This record gives sequence, C-alpha cells and structure tokens, in this order.
Amino acid sequence: MKRLMEVHIFGQTFTVTSEDDEQYVREIASFVDQRMRQIAESAKVTVPFRVAIMAALSIADELAKSGQQESSQQETQLIQEAELISSRLLERLEKAESHASETTADNTLNSHSAG
Repeated sequence: MKRLMEVHIFGQTFTVTSEDDEQYVREIASFVDQRMRQIAESAKVTVPFRVAIMAALSIADELAKSGQQESSQQETQLIQEAELISSRLLERLEKAESHASETTADNTLNSHSAG
C-alpha cells in the first residue's frame, strides 16, 4: 500500500509516496542528502539544482560501475565453471578412449591367438 511520507534532503522537505518501508525511504533520502552535501562542499556549488544533478550523476556512476563489476564477477565465475566442466569431460573422454583402445587391443590379440 502506498503511503505518503516526508523526507528532508539538502535543507528542503519533500513529500514522497512509496510502497517501501518508511525506514528504507528515509535511509535512501539520507544517502542522497549526504551525497549532495558532499558534492556542494567539494565542488563549491551552491545552486541546489546543480548539486542535485551532480549528485544524481555521481550515484548513477556508482550504480553502473557496481553493476559492471558484478556482471564481470558473474562472467568470471561462469567461465571458471565452464572450464572445470570441460576439463572433467575431457578426462572422461580420454579414459573412455583409453578403455576402448585397450578393449580393441585385447580383441585383436584374442583373435590372433584363436587362429
């Protein structure tokens, strides 16, 4: 169920509607507030709109990089699993070929002995 709640970001009060837990929404608002204050201080920007845009870009950059890193880690894990499966399959094929060669050699010896 959607609820209205007030959050404070960069000295302003905003009314937001969310289905999420109120504590979660407040934590997100606090995160945005902290990022905006950090940017305003380090970039010496005072116009709230510019600070908000810079904060949004910074947060989006972090999100994109974490997604790429996570995707890269998943790819690495999948490659490792594929290599493991491939090496096990190769071992089994080699054993099967070796067994087939031994069986063929035994059959050849048996047919020469019987003749």
